[in-house]
Amino acid sequence: MIKTILITLSLVFAGSVAYAQADSNNTALVIHDGWVQEAPADFALTDDNARPFHLSQLRGKIVLLFFGYTHCPDACPTTMTKLARVSKVLGKDAGDVVTIFVSVDPGRDTPDVLKHYLDYFHMNSVGLTGTKDEIDAVVKQYGARYEIEQSDSAAGYHVNHSTDLYLLDKKGRLAKTFGYNDSTQTIVDELRPLLK
Repeated sequence: MIKTILITLSLVFAGSVAYAQADSNNTALVIHDGWVQEAPADFALTDDNARPFHLSQLRGKIVLLFFGYTHCPDACPTTMTKLARVSKVLGKDAGDVVTIFVSVDPGRDTPDVLKHYLDYFHMNSVGLTGTKDEIDAVVKQYGARYEIEQSDSAAGYHVNHSTDLYLLDKKGRLAKTFGYNDSTQTIVDELRPLLK
């Protein structure tokens, strides 16, 4: 108990996203938007090959996790293009980094749709979907947000969603949260120490 309190206090005074050792529940204490919270080291969804996926499958890899949807007109293609540039800059180290694209639009983003969408960006990536409840659980775990909004467009609706990008270390723990405007180089600079 005392150790947990000390870890929490040290994270609060650090004033940035950080993580402590995973506890017996396989979670890590992190700071996100100024709040101390626990980030789970695993979750389960369905991948773009329609197979069960667990985050723990990527132990030993660095993960860049993003919540979005394939019909997104701006934030998603912009972020994915940026991550493709990150992959190119990393060169031979890019194989140790996996981009996870979690769809918040399971009604349209089937595994096949996700696969074709991600193929366009030419990087090491996995598209994930699931039931609304499954997706909502993962969204909540990372403090992300989304809201389906009806519209008069041909699509019938669009999805307002947060645009944070989550950097997970080789144990699946949250190491850093990037904002939408963070540059390719900023992301690369944070990745390099974790790749050593």
